Amino acid sequence: MGSVWKRLQRAGKRAAKVRFVATFEELLVEGGRSWQPDKLTVVWTRRNRRVCSKPHSWQPGIENPYRGMVVWVVPESIEVVVTLYRDPHATTYDDKEWSFLIENESRGRRSVVAGAPLDLGRLGGAAAAAGGGPLSLSLCLRPRSRRVAAANLRLRLSACVLHEGHPT
Repeated sequence: MGSVWKRLQRAGKRAAKVRFVATFEELLVEGGRSWQPDKLTVVWTRRNRRVCSKPHSWQPGIENPYRGMVVWVVPESIEVVVTLYRDPHATTYDDKEWSFLIENESRGRRSVVAGAPLDLGRLGGAAAAAGGGPLSLSLCLRPRSRRVAAANLRLRLSACVLHEGHPT
């Protein structure tokens, strides 16, 4: 019954396949006195779809040893292809929310330490209007653990419309 409801929601709309590429620049994580992250991974997810970066070591700062960062010297990119829907008379796409999560991997176990939602429907229309040039974003991530005080992710996001037409 769920697929019938989705088809009814898409009736009369235009569908567009959009490729989003996220290039990571810097990740800042501030831990507490009793905890410091080991290896951090950036995960881009929606429902059962999940795209991960490679795990990177967290480097503590000199001034504040509880505040450290991961800097990508060689840029690392991950990409997703998303179907966005819009009304034929509108210029903006319907909302489609994906999440950026930060996972800590220690002793073979992964735990989510911070996360932030990102509306790709809104960004898809803005990036397509800009000609597919990368947008610089700074996401203030919400801590998902009591051990994390703050987290921030800087990245460049580019979008390219691959195909546009009627939905199935």
